[in-house]
Amino acid sequence: MTDLRDAAGYFDTTYFEWQGDSAERSARAVVPLVIDRLHPSSVVDVGCGSGGWLKVFREHGVVDVLGIDAPYVEPDALRIDPDLFLPRDLHEPFRVERVFDLAISLEAAHYVPEESADALVASIAALAPAVLFGAAVPYQGGGPGRNRQWPGWWAERFERHGFRAADWLRPLVWEDERVDWWYAQNTILYLRDGGAPEPVRALVHPGLLREVAQPTEAPRRRRFLRR
Repeated sequence: MTDLRDAAGYFDTTYFEWQGDSAERSARAVVPLVIDRLHPSSVVDVGCGSGGWLKVFREHGVVDVLGIDAPYVEPDALRIDPDLFLPRDLHEPFRVERVFDLAISLEAAHYVPEESADALVASIAALAPAVLFGAAVPYQGGGPGRNRQWPGWWAERFERHGFRAADWLRPLVWEDERVDWWYAQNTILYLRDGGAPEPVRALVHPGLLREVAQPTEAPRRRRFLRR
């Protein structure tokens, strides 16, 4: 059973403003690296929030984009054209009648309950041969997360669909101050190319340690990182 009404009370205009700023800031460092490696001409973002990542992809010339997220995302909160947004309940399997070069799903999957995770991964895996994916780890704060897992747990599920994990991005951005720590800590590339999967280590970023050790940060930031 979904709980869209409860989620809508948390994911309000203030949240999407904060989320969009974080996404854009981090994407400006990450997107050029992704384009240099994968050269995508089309990108879909599952759990796109306000569409900050897609906005930056478009700024770098990838104009064929689609954002997918829950129906409670208001058009006024979007940083992409509303025509590029597809409302879907991520608790349920979904399909899009096309394939993209790259799918991304960053810091969204942990809001879906564990019993729906396999269907979500299957839905994402059907969208593209390359997936940039990250979700909150155990004990990481950040809203009403229902399924915080270490990256290896997600890697096993992508492997069932023929995707190998490539822990390529984290070493490149781990100490990049432009990239918020949750993206630097959790983001793994998955490729459906038949190669041998890499082991995905459970890592904790110093930024997460600081969040735990310094509970006196700004109230708005606490709201989104500690609930």
